[in-house]
Amino acid sequence: MLLWDVDAARAEAAAAEVGAAVAASREEALAADLIVTVTPGHEVVLGEGSLRPGQHANLMGADGPGKSEIAVQELARVHVFCDDWIQASHNGDLVHAVEAGALRREDVTQLGDVLAGVAEGRRSDDEATVFDSTGLAIQDLAVALAALEGAAEFSDLPQLSL
Repeated sequence: MLLWDVDAARAEAAAAEVGAAVAASREEALAADLIVTVTPGHEVVLGEGSLRPGQHANLMGADGPGKSEIAVQELARVHVFCDDWIQASHNGDLVHAVEAGALRREDVTQLGDVLAGVAEGRRSDDEATVFDSTGLAIQDLAVALAALEGAAEFSDLPQLSL
């Protein structure tokens, strides 16, 4: 796992805390198969044409008026997933693409629909995909529990259940 931040000291501290390495550059971090952006969204991180075949990006930051982590043209080019269409189309990175007419409801797959087996996930290994997370508490809790349970299988952590 690689981390990158505009503030090298902050990147070093976060990497030490989670047992990761610091990427030598922004470009190295953005070349990973899986990218997770957690930014205030003052500048686009993923420009048009930036995601390569098979790459996936989770957009975790930038939920606010005028903020964006990905170019509208890039969202229109890749397979897009969100946690909830209504919320994402009014509050997340998707709002910019919706307002520009580049994305419609039928262009975006809700994550819950994939998990329930009523919608298709990634269609091929070389498909570039994006997940725009606007923060549904119930999904965040489910992901956290799954991560903890998965981690417990490989460590001395106690199993958790609700």
